[in-house]
Amino acid sequence: MGERSTERYNSFLPPSIRIEDTGSTTGSGSGDMNTDQQSQGLVDLDGAAAGGGMTTPQPNTQPQPSPHPDTNQRRTTWNNKRKPSPNVEWRSKWTADSWKQGRVLLIDYVSKEHTSSGRRKIVAQEFSDIDSLHSFYLNQSLSSQAALRVIHVQNAPWATRFLLRKFNIDASDDLIGTTFGRWARFEKPKRRGQGKAARPVPSGKTFRAQRDPWRGISRAGFGLDYLRHFEKGAIMESPANQGMKMMELNHYDAMDNPVYGFDVYAQRLSVYVQLSDGEPGIPVDPDIRNPYDEEEYKEYQRLRKQYYPSESHQDRYIPKLETLDNGSTIIIFESSQSGSVSHTLIGARQELEQRWRRLTFYLPREDTSNDSRLAIECMDFILRDIFKALAFVWEKYVTVCETHISILEDKIYESPADESRAPELWTNSSLWLKVERLLSMHIDIVKEMRSHLREVAHENPYDDDPWLASSAEELEKLSSQFRAGVVSPTANLSDLMYKSVGIRDARHSLQLGLSMWRLSWITFIFLPLTFVCGFFGMNVSLFEPLPSVKWFFVASVPLFVAVIVGWYGVKHTLSSTRRSPLRRGVYEALYYDLAEAYPGLWTRRGPRGDVVPIGWWSGVKWGLINKWFDPEHTIKVKEIDAADSELGSWSRVKRWLVHRWLQEIRVLPGGAFAGLEAHEEPGAVAELARIATPIALAEADPTAASRMRRFPRFGSLSPPPRRSDRSGSLGRVSEEVGGEVMVEEKSEDEISVAL
Repeated sequence: MGERSTERYNSFLPPSIRIEDTGSTTGSGSGDMNTDQQSQGLVDLDGAAAGGGMTTPQPNTQPQPSPHPDTNQRRTTWNNKRKPSPNVEWRSKWTADSWKQGRVLLIDYVSKEHTSSGRRKIVAQEFSDIDSLHSFYLNQSLSSQAALRVIHVQNAPWATRFLLRKFNIDASDDLIGTTFGRWARFEKPKRRGQGKAARPVPSGKTFRAQRDPWRGISRAGFGLDYLRHFEKGAIMESPANQGMKMMELNHYDAMDNPVYGFDVYAQRLSVYVQLSDGEPGIPVDPDIRNPYDEEEYKEYQRLRKQYYPSESHQDRYIPKLETLDNGSTIIIFESSQSGSVSHTLIGARQELEQRWRRLTFYLPREDTSNDSRLAIECMDFILRDIFKALAFVWEKYVTVCETHISILEDKIYESPADESRAPELWTNSSLWLKVERLLSMHIDIVKEMRSHLREVAHENPYDDDPWLASSAEELEKLSSQFRAGVVSPTANLSDLMYKSVGIRDARHSLQLGLSMWRLSWITFIFLPLTFVCGFFGMNVSLFEPLPSVKWFFVASVPLFVAVIVGWYGVKHTLSSTRRSPLRRGVYEALYYDLAEAYPGLWTRRGPRGDVVPIGWWSGVKWGLINKWFDPEHTIKVKEIDAADSELGSWSRVKRWLVHRWLQEIRVLPGGAFAGLEAHEEPGAVAELARIATPIALAEADPTAASRMRRFPRFGSLSPPPRRSDRSGSLGRVSEEVGGEVMVEEKSEDEISVAL
């Protein structure tokens, strides 16, 4: 191939990487063990010799020949032989006594000016005490060489206090202070309650982007509490972790039996992000006080004491600007409830830390050539790894919860009406709500950190991807899985239990009703006998001779028969008059079968009306069939109004009479007096209408008077007028005799003469 093709291929290869791992007991270390120089674009993994007590890995040697050449070597497209890259080894051996006081891993992605041409150097160191960490920062050649520094603090309060001061995180100044230090200083979540009743209250928050122009940095951060499950008995109860247990979960043992399997504890994670965006300087505005100038601070405090003598004034620590770490840094503060560095979110020497030690290998070559781009892209890579680890812990926790719910489902489905499971079910429901709220909080933290990191860096790590790409989406998928696999089944179990208890109570009510029915029958049977006993037991003269006992049976048997017959008659009468519409479906099915079998006699609406039976016996049977299966009492029966049962017998009788009498009452045609109901007292207009109505009827129809006599008499609505009042009228048109209306009939000639 030509030289141009070779150069194009090499531009896509990552740069050479040299990894140094110094000892955990020495604050600094050097002395590289260089391997043979590889061809351009290939990866070198060089280890740095550690201090005393460290095991040094063997340098890379040529692999032994093998009958299968592809096993030990590979050929690239350009026929260049390449040795397989060994995994990055750790210098110190992990023993039971390692990191009892905590562990700090420091990874430096060395800047371009401190590396040889074309090679990227990564230095990784472990610290187990404050002296070694302090010694590292005293060595300026080592502490100032990083383009990006990653510090992972695990169960090390001494390192937390040191780093909070070293990066001025716990400053309380209004200009450069942040509340992240107060969050990171507390290694455990908040708890509520006292003693064994105490429970953790997981929370989380983000810390807005902030710029410190004196140091030339921009920073942000976030903190969150998460849940991690441990096997039963893995963590011993102690005052240090008291009140940190969130819940207990069941699991299946080796014999597939449900047992108490896991304890769930709340742990805390805090991440501080600092990006160097220029050289440290002093703001142009001279009125702004320099928070790092001790002389200015003393003058400021003197003035405050002078003008505000009543206030309490406490001297605080003023860091020196040259002693602070102003480089691009990510600090991860973690603590585990078990005290082990392998039980944190990012376990010690596990996959993520292994990948961070060779992180530039995964970046394109052009992105590692610039220190600022290297810092931004590595920051995004590491933060995404943190949230991926969080999503992985959530995924394992959701899986364990689903197993717990399946065990609970088996118990409840075995006996749904067992109320003894209700407290466990309610406890789980309340815990799932807290867990769901915590998971939603983590999703919000990712979304808020996207905007904060964009504000810190003033750009995205990639043109087509924002900060923390797909991290929120992964957590949202887990949230949906948790709701579908844990929350919803628990709600369904609660609903099932309530329904089963309701069915059980209804069954008990039916049994109680049946018992009361039997008791009522027994009382009903012995009621006539009790009456006869009371009757014969009266001290009256009629029973003075003490009649024979046979009279007791002579009186009891007929009375008992009479009561039974009377009860049956009343019951049959009531049941025949009030038919239930619930039987309508039964009669509809019967009518359908009869219509199919006997179409000449029956229809789906009932018996045919044009059937003429032959013979008197057939007529009797046909008449009984029509009476028994009358559609008005079977398929056309109306529903019983529930309000009827609230009325008394007399009220129902009155309702029946209203319907009956309104059909029989006869009234005047046309409703001549309908308008009188609107007036409380009849006036002159009403009286005039009453008098004029029969006259108009007589003039229109001379025979109307004879027909009106057939109607009952109507009393006058006003006092009857005296005869003298009508003496001056045009003849006697009408008069009232005994309350009746009499109309004088005249011919047309007489009427015209009168007018």
